[in-house]
Amino acid sequence: MGRRLLRSSGAALLCGLLLAGLPLGVAAAARPAAPPSAVHAELARIEALFASDRPDAAARLQALQDHMPAGATFDERRATLHKLIRFYVDANDARARRYVDELAALGARAGDTESALWAQAYRARLLATLDDKPADGTLLIDSALARAGDNVADDLAIALHDTAALCSGRQGDFKNALRHQIAVLGHVKGKDREDLYQRAIVLNNISSLYSDMGDERQSLAYNDQARTVAEGLHAQDILDTLIVARCNSYVLLKETRRAGEVCREAQARARASGDKALEAIVLDLFGKLAWQDGRYSDCLGYAERALALHNAEHYPKERAQAQADVGLCRIGLGAVAQGEGEVRAALGAFRASKDDASAGATLAMLGTAYERAGLFKQAFETSREQRALQQAVFDRALDRATLQTRSTLEAALRQKEIVALRETNRLQQAQLTNDRLQLAVGLLIALLVGVVGFFKLRDKERSRRKAQQENHNKSQFVAEAAHDLRQPMQAIGNLLGAASHAIGRGDVDKSRDLIDTAQKATHAMRSSFNAVLELSRLECGAIAAEYSSFDLTELVNESVFALRPLSEPRGVAIRLRLRPGRVLAVRSDRQLLGRVLCNLLSNAIKYSDPSKPGGAVVVVGVVGLGCHCRVDIVDNGVGIPEALQREVFKPFFQADNPGRDRDRGLGLGLAIVESILTLLSRHTLRLRSRAGVGTRFSVGVPVAAHDEAIAAPPPASAATDIEDVAGLYVLCVEDDRLVRQSTEALLREYRVLCEPVGSLAELQALLPGLERMPDLVLTDYTLSGGHTARDVVRAVAAEFGEALPVIVLTGESESLALGPELEHAVVLRKPVASAALLARIRALCGGGRA
Repeated sequence: MGRRLLRSSGAALLCGLLLAGLPLGVAAAARPAAPPSAVHAELARIEALFASDRPDAAARLQALQDHMPAGATFDERRATLHKLIRFYVDANDARARRYVDELAALGARAGDTESALWAQAYRARLLATLDDKPADGTLLIDSALARAGDNVADDLAIALHDTAALCSGRQGDFKNALRHQIAVLGHVKGKDREDLYQRAIVLNNISSLYSDMGDERQSLAYNDQARTVAEGLHAQDILDTLIVARCNSYVLLKETRRAGEVCREAQARARASGDKALEAIVLDLFGKLAWQDGRYSDCLGYAERALALHNAEHYPKERAQAQADVGLCRIGLGAVAQGEGEVRAALGAFRASKDDASAGATLAMLGTAYERAGLFKQAFETSREQRALQQAVFDRALDRATLQTRSTLEAALRQKEIVALRETNRLQQAQLTNDRLQLAVGLLIALLVGVVGFFKLRDKERSRRKAQQENHNKSQFVAEAAHDLRQPMQAIGNLLGAASHAIGRGDVDKSRDLIDTAQKATHAMRSSFNAVLELSRLECGAIAAEYSSFDLTELVNESVFALRPLSEPRGVAIRLRLRPGRVLAVRSDRQLLGRVLCNLLSNAIKYSDPSKPGGAVVVVGVVGLGCHCRVDIVDNGVGIPEALQREVFKPFFQADNPGRDRDRGLGLGLAIVESILTLLSRHTLRLRSRAGVGTRFSVGVPVAAHDEAIAAPPPASAATDIEDVAGLYVLCVEDDRLVRQSTEALLREYRVLCEPVGSLAELQALLPGLERMPDLVLTDYTLSGGHTARDVVRAVAAEFGEALPVIVLTGESESLALGPELEHAVVLRKPVASAALLARIRALCGGGRA
């Protein structure tokens, strides 16, 4: 019931393609433009024969190589060797080594570097496949890649990177294998059928590697790309592999409904094509779904049918695995003894074939089956057996490594001894041999120390470079943030200076206009500062998601309504695609998700193109997809080039705003979106864009549980009028003189009685003389002398004998330790808009007083 060998199919396809002659064949440039010679004509006939009769084709190819005409050209000899090597490599035949050596010698005689690189690629592949020495193959292919550089033909570059990916994958280094497969993808540039076929296979390989790394979502994304290419080619063999891979991914993700749909489609395709092996794999996956859900009768039916197909197709390993699946299903049905016998028989087959990975996975599933059946003693014994197997595998690997090292050292020592015996007489032999042995051991120790030192130095250098890059990124972020904050500050200073001069000469209207403009600049600076602060708090982990269940359609409607003031002046039409009356209950952080939607919608409004037919349009749609909902935000703007689609998520990056026009935003919106979605579990973001057409952002949100109550949306707050707060008495505690004076001026302008103090000591001196109890306490969190807002609340409560409404203003970027004193306080982070502050005062005090 564990992971199948299905994911190896993509790599097998690519290997087969390479060995069939697409990339590992002779480069097109090597084929003569003149009429084909007798050798080339024979090669063409042999290549055509491979499709129908491989043994006969191989025999004719061998005969051509053994009786090569004396006048054959370099290209003809090289082409013959390539095809012969490919045949033996494909057949896992060690005779391939002989012809690899001949290819290297042919290239050396002709001074052809590419032939030497081809030989290294072949040798590395043989080390990984025939000798089971992928580490040696990696060293060899890395050397070849360094020697090749960037100035080699695409088919050679593809062969080198694909072999490097094979060696890395055999060692379990899937990240390095992925890097090389992506490099292969970059060299598949053609648009003809063969190139597109190869592109589909490479995309499937990348999908397989992501699955090997446990990232099934990314695996599905590349699977979709491969499927699009394969469907255009009507490549049924690739499509069959891809759909079974998708079925496997959904099973591993435990998305039961989606897995069932895809697996049924895969089963239909397998039956239509008559591929019994593929149908057996699909039945295995159906069995796993049933086993996960506890449907053991269905599980047994699927497993038995899969076993029958595996028996018919003569696949020993798959047959053993299917037998183990049958036994696991029987244990689930209560037939423990019979199920144990079948599982143990499968384990015996695994051990006989030395398939420790399948044996370990089967033992793990057997332990789970025992636990489900309540047989905890057997589960414990199985766990011990699994650990013993793991230890044995580790010990064998250690023994192999030790024996290999010992063999290498003994060979080196024997060679040194032979040289010593030839160069010295019998009386000096013992002493000289001892000296040479000591020297060899010393050199080996020095070499080992040097190697260890090299790797430590390399790791240290990597860490240093990474730290330097992070510091550079932070410095660049600070510099760009400072630039965007200085601009409105400069504007505010200029406008206030001009307003002061206008007031001095009595021009009230002009001064009013200048102050209004300064307020707009203040709003721009506050927006910039809040965006920078929000991104910083997200990246340093100061914000935590607070999950609840709510109606996604309500949140989308609120986001669209909130951005109408931005869209209407720009002439942007927002079209909502929502089903009336439908409730889509999702589980997320309502505030953070709302921020994501507003940022994406604002971005779409700013970049919509009014010059297109029908004007600027933004379409917002919500789709329910069973296990999750998707919000699509589509604009008809300039689009984002593919090369820049990852760059747009970097802070301050704007692809179509080199002049930093503030009406087009700051370039922080998408960076904030990505940081927020990193915090939200099981949320996804997908970008699709075409230059000149437009952009689509799709946000995936998990649905809420069926029995979970849906929270009501927060009530909207109305604008604050002077009469709403006039007459209130506010105690203001702020140690910053400028902030204290500006807060007092704002409150007094709205006829709020304000008692400002600058420290806890001033507050304690003032409280006994107050003739009236304040309606509200407005205090900064951090005060001078190490005091906080908690000390303020304690002092006020001690004086008046009851708790008063409290608003805490803070400039801290991290979460605050509020304590019981501030349990019911409202916390606002600086800078706070005056309208927001007055609205909070009105809400806490319930309106003004006469």
